[in-house]
Amino acid sequence: MSFPVIKCSYRAEDIEIDPHEVLRYLGYKKELVTGEDIAQVQALLPEARAAIKAAACWGRFEVELLEEGRICFPYGQVVSRDLWRNLTLGVLAGESAACGGQGTLTDKGAPSAGQGALTNVSQPCGSREVFLFAATIGLAYDRLVQRARITSMAKASFLNAIGAAAVENVCDQINEELCRIAAEEGKSLRPRYSAGYGDFSLENQRGIFDLLSPAKHIGLTLKDNLIMVPEKSVTAVIGLY
Repeated sequence: MSFPVIKCSYRAEDIEIDPHEVLRYLGYKKELVTGEDIAQVQALLPEARAAIKAAACWGRFEVELLEEGRICFPYGQVVSRDLWRNLTLGVLAGESAACGGQGTLTDKGAPSAGQGALTNVSQPCGSREVFLFAATIGLAYDRLVQRARITSMAKASFLNAIGAAAVENVCDQINEELCRIAAEEGKSLRPRYSAGYGDFSLENQRGIFDLLSPAKHIGLTLKDNLIMVPEKSVTAVIGLY
């Protein structure tokens, strides 16, 4: 079954930016954060929000889970044991393979058995479809950070962390929407997973961009060195089961 790529936009005022999360990105220890630190973040939020132009696009695609960490995406076969574990619901050696499409999970969605090697079942249990998404808070935010670097590296660092918290919240909002779609079908989602994490190579960005065409939908492009423009952008895979 073929699904269209969906485009979404998000109002800056609807994006939650937690000052504590911003300070965490900056390396502050939670127990050492002061009211002055919080105030410093809050003072920059109006300027930051004025530059945020958040948008995202997502699509739904079939995948085939093979053995030994191999996954067939529409753009080609990928070898990633980390993503394989994610999409197979953490089915590891010693767990039952007769799960009827699902692994055995704890209430928190983690594998219930101990860690181990990949199972060698010929048809691993787990996701047969995935959502792919790309999200950004826009080029104007990159320019805001670049201007700040000219006059104050400290301000630029704070704005950079605010942008990271903002795009992460956009990803959370996408996740919530996709959860609703999955729930309407009696299904659930796996935790989102991005190229560049674990052994899921950053090279997979090329395939994700080929499938989603985010340049057309939200103005998000990929450079030859696999850096996204705008920089405050995220792509991810979410298993559907």
